[in-house]
Amino acid sequence: MSEIIDGIESKNLVKRLGDLGLSEKEARVYIALLPYSDIGSSKLIRATRLHGQFVYDALEKLEQLGLARHVIQNGRKKFSANAPSRLLSLIEEKRLAAQSIAKELQARFIGAHEQDFEIYQGDEAFIAHQIELLKGAQEGSTYYVLANQTERYMATFEAYGMDREYEKLRKERDISIKYLGAEAQRERLARLEKEWFKWSYRIFPGLGVGLISVEMLPETVSFIVYGETILDFTLRNKDVANGYREFFDAIWNLSKK
Repeated sequence: MSEIIDGIESKNLVKRLGDLGLSEKEARVYIALLPYSDIGSSKLIRATRLHGQFVYDALEKLEQLGLARHVIQNGRKKFSANAPSRLLSLIEEKRLAAQSIAKELQARFIGAHEQDFEIYQGDEAFIAHQIELLKGAQEGSTYYVLANQTERYMATFEAYGMDREYEKLRKERDISIKYLGAEAQRERLARLEKEWFKWSYRIFPGLGVGLISVEMLPETVSFIVYGETILDFTLRNKDVANGYREFFDAIWNLSKK
């Protein structure tokens, strides 16, 4: 089993688990646990080639994180891994903790002002920010979208298994969507209007589907660039958001199904 733990693939997993907050030793022990329903510490020591105390410390930390558990068999502890999906919960817990800390620190920030500009780069950062915006939006409000690449948007959420969670959250918060699209999107938009919750569209003549979309909530305006890497530029300013929304409404009234 030590050959498996020391393999290139496992070394890559150890590094990626490190990006999620596990130490190298904790990651090695967790990977060693995965193939077994119950395994003793002596076998784990051989499998990981780690000093016994490192293995014990790692097991204790993994149990604290909810990534491992143990049972007593014949007076000895036998360990097993909890489902890797627990990692997603850990990430969410850290995100919520970071959000809480950021809000507390923001109140003390000498540079606090009514307008903030934020940049998010990459698929994961983009998805996390989209979820954050939805959670922060007032219940019953409307999301305004000006011609984006719906295929790329949806594919990104689906790739991370977050599409259903996003729609579930939108229903819970009763957030509707108004979408201004291009003629080339008509067939797809008509289908989405039937399938999605409180989602309506109109077609604006001459409007094209470019790499940039504009998305508006009551207090934010986001400019999203769908290039090789997704870039999300979000401006938090109620007056600016109101201005863009008035512009959107004017185009909406000139558009048709």
